[in-house]
Amino acid sequence: MLLKKVLTISYLLTVIFFSNFSFSQKSEYLSFDVLNEREFYSENDTIKIALSISIIKPYHINSYIVEDPTLITTSVSISDSNFKIINSFFPESKRLKFEFSDNEIDVYEGDIAVGLNLIAGDDVKTGSYKIPVVLSFQACDDKLCYQPASLTDTIIINIDSEKKSTALLNSAVFAKIDFTKPTNADIISESKSSLTENVRTDSPDAGEDQVANWIEEKGLFVTLLLIFIGGLALNLTPCVYPLIPITVSFFGAQSSGTKSQSFLMGLFYVLGMSITYSALGVFAALTGSLLGTALQNPLVIIFIALIMLTLGLSMFGLFEIRVPQSLAMMGNKNRSGYLGSVFMGLTVGFIAAPCIGPFVLSLLVYVGKIGNAFTGFLFFFVLSLGLGFPYIFLAASSSSIGKLPRSGEWMEGVKVIFGFILFGMAFFTLEPLIPKEIFKTAFPLYIILAGAYLILIDKKGKSAAIYSNIKYIIAILAVIYGTWNLKPEGAVEEVQWEIHSSLESIDNGIKSGNKPVMIDFYADWCAQCKELDEYTYTDPEIAELSRSLTNIKVDLTKENTEISNRFNIKGLPVVIFMNADGTEVKELRVTGFENPEEFKKKINSILN
Repeated sequence: MLLKKVLTISYLLTVIFFSNFSFSQKSEYLSFDVLNEREFYSENDTIKIALSISIIKPYHINSYIVEDPTLITTSVSISDSNFKIINSFFPESKRLKFEFSDNEIDVYEGDIAVGLNLIAGDDVKTGSYKIPVVLSFQACDDKLCYQPASLTDTIIINIDSEKKSTALLNSAVFAKIDFTKPTNADIISESKSSLTENVRTDSPDAGEDQVANWIEEKGLFVTLLLIFIGGLALNLTPCVYPLIPITVSFFGAQSSGTKSQSFLMGLFYVLGMSITYSALGVFAALTGSLLGTALQNPLVIIFIALIMLTLGLSMFGLFEIRVPQSLAMMGNKNRSGYLGSVFMGLTVGFIAAPCIGPFVLSLLVYVGKIGNAFTGFLFFFVLSLGLGFPYIFLAASSSSIGKLPRSGEWMEGVKVIFGFILFGMAFFTLEPLIPKEIFKTAFPLYIILAGAYLILIDKKGKSAAIYSNIKYIIAILAVIYGTWNLKPEGAVEEVQWEIHSSLESIDNGIKSGNKPVMIDFYADWCAQCKELDEYTYTDPEIAELSRSLTNIKVDLTKENTEISNRFNIKGLPVVIFMNADGTEVKELRVTGFENPEEFKKKINSILN
């Protein structure tokens, strides 16, 4: 009887222990635990769990999202159809510079914590559920990157509404996670893999990484200043400019001739505009990366390009996009005072949409990707300030409307310029779907032809001297820019390789040349390998020296333990040198990126 009680107590203690703790899963690069926030949950709860990750020195792992599409991101998934990840919460990464890269890379080092929000499916009832949690990552050190790997840990989720607990577990780990900033890393990783299958991998992700890089390089202040200037420039578009007289006339009619009241009208107008655009920015941020993910789909890219092409054709007069007169005047009808000004500002975004859409779209993609509501609000608030800024002063001086250039023939010329810009944006939007070599020639050629058309053929607005001068400056700059980018690049001399993928073919390649051998082991996910290809193997002296070697390149993108074990490959890149009899000269082995000067010494050594 006593033995039975002891066994029962031992069993209960074991169940309690395994319900609240998990054993650390470990590799040579990192270890991680999956932890519960509470002991019990109800079926309708949002279940919070945390991954406590310890990265072993001297390694780092890539961030959950990276600018270089060839790098393997860190991601988390679950293998249980009863539960679903609705949000992921990764920490901020460090931007570090390594020997093998010209740019800083987003990485994690040391101890980090990742949060997940799960929801239970409709079929989940009271009980305990073992959920496998998979951490996928790629470890690197300062010189080498290692084979992408995954570790799996299991967490037990107890569902019982009657025993729902309020006491929090593992509070020290959960305190490190900001659950107000979802990163949706699982969605990002899925969209990236989908894009890789459908779009060539050397292209930018619909341009949004370039936007992120640019903001990172220029800083927030310069970014906001240029967004403001962009908003100012939008007032000169064919959709917005004709509305200026209507808007300023409204201010003059409502202000009873008082400049101070007209000035306030202008301020309230900008306030209304700010509400519309700021709300748009916050919405894009709160929806996370869904907009950016959609814009990575080839069908969506084609659809957007067709919209820009259609708008461009309208600028050339093929058809006309007219704003209904009732909509254009809706702010002026039965809406007096400050409320009327706010209402006009609220609706101006819809009226101006045909012209400002592409510019606004690029900002939407960026704020949607970073998922920060404040940044979305700030960017679009500043954009609206730029767009509305002139109205504050025009409202205060309503008589100035007569001094504005009339929207006559010169505006038709502006439409032609904007038509070419829209065609160019459509072309650029399609870049991920166009072969790289074709795009490098076709896009500059288009810019040259557009500039030539403005100089030689387009005669609109020739009676407006200021417009004509500006047009010719733009056209000449376009021709110069296109010509500069169209200039043929000299043929780059580089190492010529034999590509092998099996141990047998490698052995045959070593024996066939009867001369010293150089073998380069690489992978598509290896950034350092690409640095060797770009900087070292294109060196003219190295290319010349390599002609005296048998040059073999081995693709280890997919793990091949037979080859790795035979040549003792732990990480990539690795370059080995062999004598003509097939024996490796171990002291010449290259691990990581090596500059051309050092690499030449090793080739000369094996040849001499």
